Amino acid sequence: MNRIVKLVFVFLFFVVNVNADVLTLDDYLELVLKNNNELKSIQSNIEAVKGKLAEIEMVYSYSLSAGASYADDKSGRPFSILGRPDEVKNFAYDATVNKMFGLGTQVSLGLNGSHSDSNFANDAMDCNVIDIAPFVKLQQSLWKDINGGSTKASIAKAKSIAKSALYLSEYQKQNALLNAKMAYWNLSYAKTVVDFRKNALDRLQKILEWNQKRFNMDLVEKSDLLQSQAAVKLGNLKLKDAYEQENKAERALNQFLSISDGIVKYDVEKFEGKEKSFNSDYEPEKNCTRLDVLSGLEDVNSAMYDQIANKKNSGADLVLNGQFALNGLDKDFEFVKDNLTKAERPSYSLGLRYSLPLNFKLRKVLDQGYEAAKVSAQEKAKYLSLKGNNDWQQLLDDWNDAKLKNILTVEIEEIQKQRKQEDEMLLKTGRTTTYLVLQTEQALDDATLGVLGSVLELIKISETAKTFYDYNFEIKIN
Repeated sequence: MNRIVKLVFVFLFFVVNVNADVLTLDDYLELVLKNNNELKSIQSNIEAVKGKLAEIEMVYSYSLSAGASYADDKSGRPFSILGRPDEVKNFAYDATVNKMFGLGTQVSLGLNGSHSDSNFANDAMDCNVIDIAPFVKLQQSLWKDINGGSTKASIAKAKSIAKSALYLSEYQKQNALLNAKMAYWNLSYAKTVVDFRKNALDRLQKILEWNQKRFNMDLVEKSDLLQSQAAVKLGNLKLKDAYEQENKAERALNQFLSISDGIVKYDVEKFEGKEKSFNSDYEPEKNCTRLDVLSGLEDVNSAMYDQIANKKNSGADLVLNGQFALNGLDKDFEFVKDNLTKAERPSYSLGLRYSLPLNFKLRKVLDQGYEAAKVSAQEKAKYLSLKGNNDWQQLLDDWNDAKLKNILTVEIEEIQKQRKQEDEMLLKTGRTTTYLVLQTEQALDDATLGVLGSVLELIKISETAKTFYDYNFEIKIN
């Protein structure tokens, strides 16, 4: 009865897998990118950093500022010298367009205007004045921001910070995708092991049936029969373990697809024959620097620019200010109109301002801190670069070892297959024992699993090399 239930279970499992859709690795990765919460979080962070890159250049963007005010003043100011007015109404407005240029020059183009009405109780004079004054203003640091030094250093620092964050986020994405690939191939491997354990159990079952017949005919000892029975039990146990590993691999795969169900709805690519894609001429290639190393190098740039900006911003500065304005006064004075002159004349202003912070001790401490931050970033970058190179060399060593292991395990498997055929012939003629035949079966099992393990190792090493050392990623910043 138990055997019938087992056969039904195996049949249903086979039917489910036959009817399942085959999910290629590329299609699987598309689903992972679409559904995996970790990767969606990383990708959103990448897009957020890219979006903030545009903000860095906003210092050079045009800006508009405008305002207006209205006042109703009954105090009489500022016309008290002409007699106390009942009321002074004033409407003022301004609009300015500002622009920072690469040389550090700040230019403002704007317009100031006002409209004033004054009513006098004694009717000595009514005043209506409209003043419009377009102007151009500039400001240039002759020390701190000459040729845009401070501003450019701050922008370069911000860009380096953003690039470092992008490199790290992309590195996290690469790790997550690599783990997803490993989960895929682990499931393919687990399914292959299940199929292998089924075939191995079938072979052991045939040996048991053979010995059962011979025992019934009194041609073998009972110990041979018991050994065969124990081998079948052990084969069933190994098959059960293979199913458990397959279930774990399915849960791991579903986790990357953000599926809580323990059953995989898809079948995966076959594991067998993958070693053929790694011909004798194939070698992992290093075409780029690992992203965590690039992130460390950007941290060094950030620290260097931060040090430059600190020296410029915390030291002395000499600022040049200039303004040119066209002042136009349109007036209507009923009493003393002829005593005032038109003021439609341009005005100029030019000034210098020198500043020097006096916290000399604090500046020294700050300089030491920025220098230490730069040294720290440099040392970390050296460590990451050395680790990246060492990891690559280790990857090449692992690849060569895995290739050699694959060649040897394939050769061993062929020998064990020949040995199995010989022992089967000897068993049929009664020239060997069940114990030796079972030993041959175990040796063949170990050899086949060795081949599968070496293929899995080759795949994982190849995927790791492609992920970290042969990617296509570029940060474009204007």
